[in-house]
This record gives sequence, structure tokens and C-alpha cells, in this order.
Amino acid sequence: MIAKIRTYINRAFEDVPRTKKSMEMQEELISNLIEKFNDQLRLGKSEEEAYTSVIASIGDLSELTEGMRERHVLSGPTPQERKRSAMFVTIAVMLYILSPMVLIVFAQNFAAEITGLAGMFTLIAIATGLLVYNQASKPRYLKEDETLVEEFKEWKSSRQKNKSIYDALSSAFWLIIVAVYLYVSFTYMNWHYSWIIFIIGAAIQNIVKALLEMRGEHEK
Repeated sequence: MIAKIRTYINRAFEDVPRTKKSMEMQEELISNLIEKFNDQLRLGKSEEEAYTSVIASIGDLSELTEGMRERHVLSGPTPQERKRSAMFVTIAVMLYILSPMVLIVFAQNFAAEITGLAGMFTLIAIATGLLVYNQASKPRYLKEDETLVEEFKEWKSSRQKNKSIYDALSSAFWLIIVAVYLYVSFTYMNWHYSWIIFIIGAAIQNIVKALLEMRGEHEK
């Protein structure tokens, strides 16, 4: 009957990912059931009666095993999430490419540089918002156990997400720098000085990057 108890629990866990946590839980259930089975025998019950009693005592295991399967699935993006991510990135890239055209069209055809600049910044903001939302809404990696490998995977996933958000903001920042450079140069015709804007932009980016790295080191 003890082998029958073990077989029952093994079947309940057969489609659950074989992680350290699931294996420990499986063995703990088997051990507890065997202990209860022996207690029932000492009370004078037959092996069949003791087996039926301990199996009935654990109830429905499907909720427990389903939760462990769902935890494993959340470790990576689903096909639907990958499609949604690809759509957001595609739309954002298109908006980035089209954003300078708004400034050019309004400046050349309507002599409305301010309106064109505002339109360009609007498209940049929408594109950046899509990229940041796309990265921030992705499910974080869930550790399957407490091993160093799983901790590294969790750290790597978090680092990649933060890097993607930083890259999206950095792209938007440099598009804004280019827009400011073009606006200042065409408006005031001071091309021999306006290139300094790029140096200022690089300095700002490096300062922000250094602050973020210092914050990351502080949180470790």
C-alpha cells in the first residue's frame, strides 16, 4: 500500500515541472501520507481502509499542481505576449522615423516651426511611452528554487528589462537633442555654435547613466 500511495502522488505531479521546490513538496506529501497510513493501521484498520482514509484526507490536489504549473509558465513570455511586444516595438520605430518629417513638413510648407516641433515631440513621446510600457508590463522572471542559477536568471531578466527601458528613453532623448539642434540652427542661423548642443546632450546622458549605476550598486 505504501507503493500505491507513492504512485498516487507521483501521478498527481507527473505534469508539474521538475523543480527543487516541486520535488520537495512531492516527497513531503508522500512522507506525511505514509505516516498517517501507519497511524490508521495502529488504530486497527485494514490496509485498504487506511489507504482510502489517507487519500481522502488530502482532498483535491489539482489546485496545488495547477498553481505550480502556472508559476513555471510565467517564467517566460507567451506567444501572445511576444506578438504584442513586437507590435509595440514596430509602431514605436515607425513613429520615431516619422517624427522628424512633421517638423520638416510644417517648417517648409506652413512656416510653422513651433507647431512642427510640438508635433515631433508628441510622436517621440508616444513612441517612447509605447516602448517603456512594453518593457515594464512584461512579467518578471520567477525563480523556481533558491539555487544560484535561478538567482542569476532572475537578476539577468531584471537587468535586461531595465536596459530596454533605458535604451528607449535614450533614443527619445537623442531625437529631442537633434530636434533642438535643428530648431536653434534654422531659427537663429548660428551653425558655428549650435553643435555644442550635442556635447551638452552627451554630458547629460553620461551623468544620468552614472547616477543609475550608483543607484544599482547601492541596491545590491
